[in-house]
Amino acid sequence: MNMQEAFPSVAALAPGKAIAPADAEAVVGAPTGTAVLAAGEPYFRARGLGLKTYAGYAYRAVDVDARAGELFAVRGRNGSGKTALLLTLAGRMKPTEGTLSAGGLELPRQRAKVARHVGLGLFKGLNDLQDSLTVAYAASAEFELHGRRPRRDAVLSYLREWGLDDAANVRVKDLTSQKLATLGIALAFSGEPDAVVVDDVEDQLTMAQSASLVKLLREAARLRGAAVVVGVVERDLAAMADACVYLAKEGE
Repeated sequence: MNMQEAFPSVAALAPGKAIAPADAEAVVGAPTGTAVLAAGEPYFRARGLGLKTYAGYAYRAVDVDARAGELFAVRGRNGSGKTALLLTLAGRMKPTEGTLSAGGLELPRQRAKVARHVGLGLFKGLNDLQDSLTVAYAASAEFELHGRRPRRDAVLSYLREWGLDDAANVRVKDLTSQKLATLGIALAFSGEPDAVVVDDVEDQLTMAQSASLVKLLREAARLRGAAVVVGVVERDLAAMADACVYLAKEGE
């Protein structure tokens, strides 16, 4: 089953088209094994990318150049196709138009390989955490998925890197929205991926809290040399990224 079938809510997204970096506000265009990445090439590279569903376009005419060590923002209103695009970049959904590569691998043909190299933040309805899990247990379980069985002190040390050591014994259901989003980011990086995609950094958060998460992602991209892509609504958050693409809803 492909992710287009496993993530049915995408079909309800309003048709959207891509607009070039938010500060430019210019229309991009009309709808339309581990590889070695050449020096200077973006990790994620898309041209004329589109996803058409029975309800219309989730997104269309998207160009992306997201590089290792940088933060790339996908900005748009709710319903503009941000989540669908993020999952497409991560190899979890199949586009219907355009070209896309990740780490030199062609998508969607090599999406299984891409998925092993791209970490996911928490996406509602896709990889939600069980409410009863503690933060430390969730981190340990994620490490095990990547073939590692760290001691508890190593898990706590990793959580400390993300400012989560004080929440190690807190259950997921009792976390604040900011802590839960941070946990999702920490789990996405636990397998030492080449790239990470994150959504919902504004859900039930203040602007200051969201900005803190975007800053965390930007620093993680630089420190860990990963290509990081984040979905945002607010222009000020997108401005914190190294580059941005704007997804416009139909009629904009």
